[in-house]
Parts: sequence; C-alpha cells; structure tokens
Amino acid sequence: MSIRFTQSCPTCGRRVQIRASLVGYNVVCQHCSAEFVANSDGESGSSAPKSPENVLNVEPILADPLMARVEAALKRAADQSSPV
Repeated sequence: MSIRFTQSCPTCGRRVQIRASLVGYNVVCQHCSAEFVANSDGESGSSAPKSPENVLNVEPILADPLMARVEAALKRAADQSSPV
C-alpha cells in the first residue's frame, strides 16, 4: 500500500492522485498528458525536479495525522504477523 495525495494539474486543473514517493519529481497528468513537478502541499511546482540519488532512503512526509496512525498500525500488524 502506498501513500498518495491529490494535486491539481497546472494545465487542465483536474485532480491527479500521486504517490508520496514522487514528491519533487516530474509527473504526467493522466487527463491531459501535461508534465509538472509533484508537490504534496498542492502548489503547482516550477522548480527543478529532484534527482533520484538525492531522495533515496527518505521517509515520506506524513502531513495528515490520520495517515501517520494508519502507517503505525500497518507496521505493528506486519511486525506481529512475522515469525520470530
């Protein structure tokens, strides 16, 4: 399960669901095929995309407290189900 957020496409204005791991990267709108930088704060980005080597081993930012609780519950469930 991946964490996702929605962002408006700066070209067509439609809402696009984006994986949180793609924040800072160029993404393509599935509605109009416009390319833009994914920003979890909802702003349409004009800054240069991040390079993959700069974002490896970085935890996604959990801005929503509910999502943080869900992630913690999933981690606990995975830890309990794994054999010792």
